Amino acid sequence: MPKPRASVSRRRMLGYFAFAVAVCWGAYSYFFQTRIIPISNWGLSTNNEGVSVQKGSEEEGKDAYGLNAQPSLAGMTRLMDLSPKYIPETGKHRHGGRLIVVGDVHGMKESLVALLDKVKFNEKRDHLILAGDMISKGPDSKGVVDLAMKLGATGIRGNHEDRIILAHADMEAEHRDTGLPGPTEPMDKQQDTLEEESFNHGDYKDRRLVKQLGEKRIKWLKKCPVILRVGDLGDMGEVVVVHAGLTPGVSLHKQDPVQVMNMRTIKHGVPSDKREGTVWTKEWNKYQKSVPKKHRQTVIYGHDSKRGLQMKKYSMGIDTGCLKGGKLTAVVIEGGHSDHKYTLHHVKCKDGRDR
Repeated sequence: MPKPRASVSRRRMLGYFAFAVAVCWGAYSYFFQTRIIPISNWGLSTNNEGVSVQKGSEEEGKDAYGLNAQPSLAGMTRLMDLSPKYIPETGKHRHGGRLIVVGDVHGMKESLVALLDKVKFNEKRDHLILAGDMISKGPDSKGVVDLAMKLGATGIRGNHEDRIILAHADMEAEHRDTGLPGPTEPMDKQQDTLEEESFNHGDYKDRRLVKQLGEKRIKWLKKCPVILRVGDLGDMGEVVVVHAGLTPGVSLHKQDPVQVMNMRTIKHGVPSDKREGTVWTKEWNKYQKSVPKKHRQTVIYGHDSKRGLQMKKYSMGIDTGCLKGGKLTAVVIEGGHSDHKYTLHHVKCKDGRDR
């Protein structure tokens, strides 16, 4: 007796469903097992350039934490090494040069001058490093950039520098393609065409600041690296300065520059500028303690004024909210008899936000 048609149809549908599940599971397993590297596999080796890469990766392009690795962005200095002449010396006959690393200035030139006076900055022997967000929101972005250039400082590209550089490029493109006013020409446009995906608050203020800064200052900002590799400073390990953060287990030249300028947390192995997830420095410090001492890195960063001063073994967060009436903070690194040492210095700031 033939089987009812409905029964055959149900059996066929169940077969199709089982096949679909098998295909999806196979794809899922392949993707996550080959693309996501679990925390338990953290470890470092060294490639032929002497750059630390993640243990277990068979080639340079594969080192990644979660889906972090990103392609290079044209025209951006992603990684730069600080000149050895600026590195503080150790030993009995060392010179007295120091590194002065300052958190987010945001156009607060008076506070920056006061902080440099407090630490007795010596232009001839000390070197100033500004950890990003030197400009925007505050009263004197032009003055901060002028002072940085005058002192021969090294600036880090933060999310606000990135905004202004992209706004400048957008204005140049419009001028070239449509004949609209260029970056240095008068304009009465009230809103820009910058994509909201690129900015948190894309608006005319960026264009206005581009015009205020002018070509010479914009050119200097474009040369600022996303990551500054300072060098090996004894017990601190390899010191690195960025604006927002670094992803553990990813070599410096493979870090996602967008996240280096914006990240706050890591969630499910992926860095994010959101606050949902684990604070990235918790994962960073955990990772540093898990690798051989010679591979450890200390990162100095800003960006997160909400959390304020955050001093951990292998990370130093120094955005202490100067713009909002908090403090401007500097890490002063100098050489000792046998090792490097650092001290913290602060000055009180007035609220410099636009009213």
